[in-house]
Amino acid sequence: MPQTTQTKLLSYLTLVSRLALGSVFSLAGLAKLGVPEAMAENIKSYSMSLPPDLVNLMAVALPPLELGLGIWILLGLFTRFSAGVTALLMIVFTIAVTQAWARGLDINCGCFGGPTSNATGKAILKALGPVGTFLTDEKAGLETVLRDVVLFLMSLHLIFVPTIFSIDSLRRRSHAAATVYEDEHFEEEVTA
Repeated sequence: MPQTTQTKLLSYLTLVSRLALGSVFSLAGLAKLGVPEAMAENIKSYSMSLPPDLVNLMAVALPPLELGLGIWILLGLFTRFSAGVTALLMIVFTIAVTQAWARGLDINCGCFGGPTSNATGKAILKALGPVGTFLTDEKAGLETVLRDVVLFLMSLHLIFVPTIFSIDSLRRRSHAAATVYEDEHFEEEVTA
């Protein structure tokens, strides 16, 4: 079945979504990896009355989860699954930032570790120049909410549109070739 020009364009745009979403999640996870105390303090600054055990679990589990999802999305490996998990995380993050902003909390969003990120995260953020400075000092506010909504939409894009230039597309092509070979081999046996 031939693809329409619009379908092809949407498929090529998945590369943009993958690179943006994967980079953001990889950097966010990498910058917060290994500093669970600082991460717990960032979570507590949202004043959401979360149980301490949940805060500690999130502080330890979120950075490697974000890093892993970011890498999978960049590679195009398990893309729909990874995008589904990132979409759920983006909903949670958007709710947290929105409630903090609506309540007038003047807090660092902590999305990229803020000033408490690890040494690797600080070095990468510093290398990004003004963008890195913005991400380090980013407050929970409208800009962060809008960014999170865009990242959520990118996640949805990756869930519903097959991606290109990815490990997943190679696996699909390999599977399709194997199926064609098996069908041809089966037809030869039947006619013989």
